[in-house]
Amino acid sequence: MNKPKRLGLLIALVGIVVALIAMVFKVSAITISNYLFLIGLLFTVIGLIGVLSKGHLFTGWRIFHRKGDDERFENEKIPADKIGGIKNAKIVVRPFAQLTLIIGIIWIAFAIIITL
Repeated sequence: MNKPKRLGLLIALVGIVVALIAMVFKVSAITISNYLFLIGLLFTVIGLIGVLSKGHLFTGWRIFHRKGDDERFENEKIPADKIGGIKNAKIVVRPFAQLTLIIGIIWIAFAIIITL
């Protein structure tokens, strides 16, 4: 198991232990579930933003010129095979995105399990 997975599981476990300790101190299960779900959702969204940031979504977009502008930029003409190669590359999941996705998914799952 690589380092982000191990760290993500450890942080998720610490969050679950804190939630269980809060339940011992008579905090409502619904309240704990709501907090875990919202924080887990936040972590999941941050992780998805991290994945999409390496997705080359804007590769190949052209800069539009005004009608009277005759000046052309050097980077305007990009070969189609180069753009296609970049856009068809593998999805890169950085360690930070992997960490936040693991934490978020585990906390969301635990929040759902608490309320059942």
